[in-house]
Amino acid sequence: MLRDSVMELNTMKIHDIVIRGAAQGALLPAILHGEDCITYGDLHALSDKLCHLLKSNGLIGGHGLMFIGNSIEYAVGYFGISKADAVPAPTPVSLPLNRLPSELAYCDADYVVTDAKHVEAVKQSARSVPAVRAVITLSSGGRDMKLEWMPSHVQAERSLLPSTNNNDHVAVMISTSGTANDPKRVMLSHQNIFANIESFNEVAQLTKEDRAAIVLPMTAVGTHTTEFLAYLSAGMTIHIYKGIFVLGNFCRLLQERQITVANVTPFILMNMLSKASEVGRKLTSVKKIFFASAPFAQDVFRQVISSFPNVGFYYGYGLTEAAPRCSTLLPEDQMNKMGSSGRALRHVEIKIIDELGRSLPAGQLGEITVKGPNVMLGYYKKSDLTAESIQDGYLRTGDCGYLDEDQFLYIRGRRKNIIITRGISVSPEEVEQELVGYPDITEAYVAGYSDEQLGESIVAYVVPRNNSMPNQGHVKEFLRSRLDAAKVPSRIEFVEKLQRNHNQKLIRG
Repeated sequence: MLRDSVMELNTMKIHDIVIRGAAQGALLPAILHGEDCITYGDLHALSDKLCHLLKSNGLIGGHGLMFIGNSIEYAVGYFGISKADAVPAPTPVSLPLNRLPSELAYCDADYVVTDAKHVEAVKQSARSVPAVRAVITLSSGGRDMKLEWMPSHVQAERSLLPSTNNNDHVAVMISTSGTANDPKRVMLSHQNIFANIESFNEVAQLTKEDRAAIVLPMTAVGTHTTEFLAYLSAGMTIHIYKGIFVLGNFCRLLQERQITVANVTPFILMNMLSKASEVGRKLTSVKKIFFASAPFAQDVFRQVISSFPNVGFYYGYGLTEAAPRCSTLLPEDQMNKMGSSGRALRHVEIKIIDELGRSLPAGQLGEITVKGPNVMLGYYKKSDLTAESIQDGYLRTGDCGYLDEDQFLYIRGRRKNIIITRGISVSPEEVEQELVGYPDITEAYVAGYSDEQLGESIVAYVVPRNNSMPNQGHVKEFLRSRLDAAKVPSRIEFVEKLQRNHNQKLIRG
């Protein structure tokens, strides 16, 4: 970890990661994307160059919205904005372009850093938002950078227009990874990020000899903190997956680049499991795979572990507001604590509370709350929501779960997703977890619908494996052997695919 003391942790800025990386190994490869490669020294120099371009055009401080896909340009843009005393606001390129103007306005973006692929759409959006003062493009792995657009009145006064959005404490503004149609921006401090990297690396044990693959969006908080920044903090080499995700291409990257560490989603793990023998032959160098997201079916997790015995799997729990990682289940605990998301990371406290905010004892289900140096500063321009979410220093996550007597955390779903049927509270995530344990089902989504007799009836939408058509009666019988009868869906519908957001999370509602 790139720090020498607790005091230093409080004074470091996120761009210190690349400064120290260059000082400790300027010629070492930092990031590869396809055939393009950038060293730690080059990443430092190019982000310095972008910083100079911004400052020389009066773009000092403020908020720099990033509209760049996974790439070396993303890294150059991120650190260049930070070095210019500004707050990066990474934005997924999957965002519908007609929503970009409102995103620029909400973020109070002073300028946009983008790439050649998106520059025309970005310029069109920027012109419609008066506060946006410039558009900068990066290309050729960040080696080429250009002030693409700046209104004439800004050009005339640019040396006199420092931003009014300065905040020394805010390191980055990240979109929440929830599934709401109107995502919020979470303000994370430099301390939030470094504290989470340090705590995460205590369990991950990353070293500069490791080689990592990044396949998930770098705008997502998990990829942002516990991959992109954590890997660079450890002096590792990052290989960014290129193109639309195809399992075979991903496995080829793991094999050809001798990847030792990767972070995936349960969805990707399910794909890997479906072709276990073929995938296994290409995982010879992989030592650790990290994943989080939704609760994972225990039977499926056991199959994953047995199918890839030479890989250590680290299953965790986290959320954007906690920078994100809160707990991790280590490989040595998986057989005894199957179904758990592990113990809290160091410096993180997890407490379960009831509806009145009272602490609950081990084994009792309630709302998960989190406290620690990783907890966000707040939601941008949403002070009331921040006050509701952080009470007495504890972040109210909105997730349901419990701690066992050994302080291992078990997640049971989102409070707001709870379905009330026959007077019983049902977590749709719990039912989904069991559904994907059925041999011929790969994905599942469970919802509640108003019902005069039941209160709500439970309906499951499932994606069959390899175009098979499971028998609905057999699926229900399978569920009855694992769930309370009231939790078994009254109807099961088979669909080709489920709707997911840019983080591959299910879109509910």
